[in-house]
Amino acid sequence: MQIISCRRALLALACLSAAAFAAQPLVAAAQTSPGTVLFSRTISGTVDGITTPIGSAIFSIADDGSHERQFTPYTQGVFNIPAVGGYDDLGVGNEGPWLENAFNPKGTYSIYVEAHSTLPHYNFTDYHGKYYIVNAYGVRTPPMFFGSDDLEDPRAGPSYGSVAWGPAANDQIAYANSADVLPHKHPPCIHLMQSNGSNNHVLWCASKWYYRGIEAIRWSGDGHSLLAYAVRTDPTPNPEADIYVINTTTGAATKVEVNSYAPYTLGSVGDISYDGHEVVYGVTYDSNDPGPCHVASNQTYIQWCAKNLLTGQSVALVDPSQAVTFGFQKQVLISPDGSQAFLFARPSSTAGDAEIYAVKTDGSGIRQITSPCVPMQYGTSLWWVPVRLSPDGTRMLANCNVEQYPPAPVVYTNKIMVVNLADGSARFVTNGTAYDWHTQ
Repeated sequence: MQIISCRRALLALACLSAAAFAAQPLVAAAQTSPGTVLFSRTISGTVDGITTPIGSAIFSIADDGSHERQFTPYTQGVFNIPAVGGYDDLGVGNEGPWLENAFNPKGTYSIYVEAHSTLPHYNFTDYHGKYYIVNAYGVRTPPMFFGSDDLEDPRAGPSYGSVAWGPAANDQIAYANSADVLPHKHPPCIHLMQSNGSNNHVLWCASKWYYRGIEAIRWSGDGHSLLAYAVRTDPTPNPEADIYVINTTTGAATKVEVNSYAPYTLGSVGDISYDGHEVVYGVTYDSNDPGPCHVASNQTYIQWCAKNLLTGQSVALVDPSQAVTFGFQKQVLISPDGSQAFLFARPSSTAGDAEIYAVKTDGSGIRQITSPCVPMQYGTSLWWVPVRLSPDGTRMLANCNVEQYPPAPVVYTNKIMVVNLADGSARFVTNGTAYDWHTQ
């Protein structure tokens, strides 16, 4: 396996630690509030007469808005991002489904990918690049993986995707053996390794010919389980995936659900509770499929569901009054105790406003959490995207994406907010797109 050698990685991490963390870690050892947010910002330019993002950089900031640091430079055609999956939506909110864990358990290092675009950037394009580990001051290790391109077609050479760092109980890195945007590997597998490259091993492989890739790996908080989407080889216009939960010790897999859109095409990204026993996810709406989720009557494209893996019971997450329709093609969060799901919905009376709602995973108790992060007026639309919950389940990091038109051209603003889940009050952190949060 083409992974950096143990000696090489240990030396790099040791040098980084001596150089940077003698002064201050990314999050202090005896961490107190505020926590630390990882986020990205884009720069725009004109390509073929179209105004479009042409590069992006990664930053960190305390969640009270202080101590902003830029980790990576702005370079045209280079997108420093947490993951490639979901990044095609740069022009309309930049809110791709990035639920992979970027921080290490202590919040002292994080993972990102330096993706070079074939075009400066607009619409859909190919990426080539490498994964890195970076510290609090933007000093990075050598590339995580050998080879010239971690994002190449896996049929042509080594390829890596959904790289996610585990929690305190399991300080390992999980990754798939194909790049997120090019899932075509037989068999598609999930690997685990230590951050220094040691103990690299295959944890689980999906069926060799039935599936062609793994996407959207998500750790449970206790480190005992991984949620993952196995993308089918079916030659359909909209690739579908089956959802699995994998035991990180034994490699045993439990199939949670079938018929979900692949996350990085038309799909959505689910979440798993702290103990790995409760999962929330989206499935395609199909009245011919059995089960309470596929046949829920008030959804059109995708149905959000919750499943208890101990009892096997599935519940459709809907608004019985049909006043609210839960959105798809976004990410959903689950509370650490597995009792609530948080997802965005668009009230039928306000088509331009998509807020975050909480619904109990037994299907009851829907309530609105957020409210507009800017005044709603003619030409304004906004949509919230949940990013991360605090470990105690009382706060949420979320992106509030705003589109303003007129005047022309359309103006996009991405606001990073910390939301109090008890009363819905929200505190502005900075502008950008958040993708991870280390807090206690």
